[in-house]
Amino acid sequence: MSDQTPAPQQIRKLNITDLERIERFRIAGYGGAIADVLLRLGVHNTLLSLRFRPLRQGMQLVGRALPIKGHSLVFAELPPAERAAIEAKWQAEGHPQERMMRAIAEAEDGVILCYDCGGDTRIGHCGEMTCQLAYAQGSRGMLMAGNLRDTQYIIQMADFPVFSFGACPFTDSDWIITEVNQPIYLPGHLSHYVRVMPGDFLFGDNDGVQLIPADVADEVLLQVEAVYAHENKVRAALTSGMPVEQVYRVFGVL
Repeated sequence: MSDQTPAPQQIRKLNITDLERIERFRIAGYGGAIADVLLRLGVHNTLLSLRFRPLRQGMQLVGRALPIKGHSLVFAELPPAERAAIEAKWQAEGHPQERMMRAIAEAEDGVILCYDCGGDTRIGHCGEMTCQLAYAQGSRGMLMAGNLRDTQYIIQMADFPVFSFGACPFTDSDWIITEVNQPIYLPGHLSHYVRVMPGDFLFGDNDGVQLIPADVADEVLLQVEAVYAHENKVRAALTSGMPVEQVYRVFGVL
């Protein structure tokens, strides 16, 4: 399990929208800088499993987590009373996907749908129509601990980066959403699981996906922007032909 408690220090906050945060992270952020800043802040074990891969190289997954939990429920094997209770809940609250879309619409624009699929890798858990509807409600990406389908169309969406375990054309009506906007646990790389709370921030690129606890998201952004500005100076010096001895004297070990 992750240890997401930051070390005590002055944590800065920004008065900006999440769409502005996303844009600034996309400009300055990359996996290595995010990881270094989190370690400096004393935040550990927030790297998700390296099984999460972008649908296309170069995608950046950035935004606030909206956790979704799903499971394959075989209705034919459930006791009649349990089936009736599930159907009554749907009648009262709406279909699970409808509840998910309402949660997206009610949230600030820029949320990332984070699916815990209960370890099920048999099927494609989400397709292009779900992605299009989520985007129309304000979502800006998806993290799927399972498989996608309709990927040839999802990949054409202009601003909807998606990371998943893989793809599969087959789906199953037994797989349903069971919880919306509640804490979930996704497979980790350095820890068995990483807890994802509603409102935590996520950053994913070609190197992997990392969770940024909500309380330090702005501090991480500001420190990453400082790293980006410094490294741009180093890049300019290197491309100008600065001698090696001067590089290490001015910038230290790179």
